[in-house]
Amino acid sequence: MLEITVQTENGERHVGVSAEELAGLVRRIGGEGDHFLVIERIPDETHVFAQVWHATGDDYTVEHRDGAAKRHFGARTEELETVIAAVTGWARKEQGWDSGLDWSRLRV
Repeated sequence: MLEITVQTENGERHVGVSAEELAGLVRRIGGEGDHFLVIERIPDETHVFAQVWHATGDDYTVEHRDGAAKRHFGARTEELETVIAAVTGWARKEQGWDSGLDWSRLRV
């Protein structure tokens, strides 16, 4: 089990999901009323999260924030498996989890 919570656009909250369950949630998003996931670590850390947005037929947008607003980054890809690898690596705190995407700092 991953020490995360996953909240979905449609109001679901999943706690302590497995890597396979997280992958299933990422694969599922894209339809009406179910476009995004917000992933937070347990225990919750202020302003630390990863999130994924997807609309069917469009690229995936992946974001992560590590505290302050200047540590908020985003990337886009059409590669579903790259998204799954990134968010699973983030959840596991794996070194290099972010290497598969071209990140840009977001100005929020």
